Amino acid sequence: MDKKIKFLYIYTVGLTIFSFIIFYILINTKKDYKEFQKNYQTEIVSLQKEVLVLKEILKDREKELEKTKKEKEEIETKLKNIEEKIKKANHYLERKGIKVELPEGGIYIPENSKKIHLYAGNLEKSITKLLKTIQDIPVGVPLYGKITSGFGVRRDPFTGKKAFHTGIDLRATFKQPVFATANGKVVYAGWGRGYGKMVKIKHKYGFTTLYAHMYYIKVKTGQYVKAGQIIGYAGSTGRSTGVHLHYEIRRYGKLIDPKKMLYLNSKNRI
Repeated sequence: MDKKIKFLYIYTVGLTIFSFIIFYILINTKKDYKEFQKNYQTEIVSLQKEVLVLKEILKDREKELEKTKKEKEEIETKLKNIEEKIKKANHYLERKGIKVELPEGGIYIPENSKKIHLYAGNLEKSITKLLKTIQDIPVGVPLYGKITSGFGVRRDPFTGKKAFHTGIDLRATFKQPVFATANGKVVYAGWGRGYGKMVKIKHKYGFTTLYAHMYYIKVKTGQYVKAGQIIGYAGSTGRSTGVHLHYEIRRYGKLIDPKKMLYLNSKNRI
């Protein structure tokens, strides 16, 4: 065979085989591309759905964070108000010579919720201590009635002469309840000359209170009473011109004006 013809033959056969190979590759590549395109589109749709779900979750989380932030601000405000009230009440007590040792320092609101709860717990302890102290000292009214005679020098209702009044008189109705103004022990319950039927109670911090001219005594000597407990009923026994309650307060034996102890803010509201 002529070399030229032989070369042409080999070239033709090789070109034909190469063409078949290229054609096969093109067919399979097109098939794979369509498959890839289909899978790609499916994946895109799936990712888009996931993005939408994540957006909704993020939106909900933002709402929760906003709500939590608002709740935290409300808690902070309440805690500040409580602490201010504790300080104010303690200030009133100090004006009456009673000092309650409470945590020092300004208003401090911790950032995380755990510390906030601890701080709130400390405030609660302070409130409990303050309330206990208030219950142990004679702050408050022994009977709801208008003051008809104050503490100090006045004209005696029997003689008309000037005399020292050792307490205050509160107008009352017959058998109106009389309350102990603080926790304490009844050191005397019975007849007390001009006081008529009377009750004397010893309290903490050197205080004693006396309630006189009662119609009926409900407690006994040696009995422990609580603040607000009924100890008797108003009357007009002893040296009295009408139904009323005579009320006295002493501290370490020294008389003090009961009017100053009727309310924490030292204002008489009777």
